[in-house]
Amino acid sequence: MGNKKLNLKIITPEKIVVEKQVDSVYSLSEDGEMGILPDHIPYMTPLKIGVTRYFDNEIVEYISTIGGILQVSDNNVVILTNSAEFGEEIDIPRARAAKERAEARLGSAIKDVDLDRAQIALSRAMARIKAASKSH
Repeated sequence: MGNKKLNLKIITPEKIVVEKQVDSVYSLSEDGEMGILPDHIPYMTPLKIGVTRYFDNEIVEYISTIGGILQVSDNNVVILTNSAEFGEEIDIPRARAAKERAEARLGSAIKDVDLDRAQIALSRAMARIKAASKSH
């Protein structure tokens, strides 16, 4: 592998969150966790709500990614996602409160609760908490 690097870009509709050279990228695809190293074959996959992490020398960064698409080609890794937050920027008490609200909606017997929306909110809160707890 040597000194080869990956050019990583994580992009949301609002901004480019990450644009840097890294050693490896790990994310949660629809098929499970996956890792990308330099010289990976061209690849594209949908992402689940989860935590994306990348290694830059000995430093690891954790980012909550809320779905999207991951594409690899010629040592370029592009993640297009609805939302991305660095773990150290996440307000843990706020994320825990969102998790509790989502769990309460899922446990509710009320018929007009949108279960899919509540499940997405729960997944998002859990990804944010995981990214934050790994970063602190």
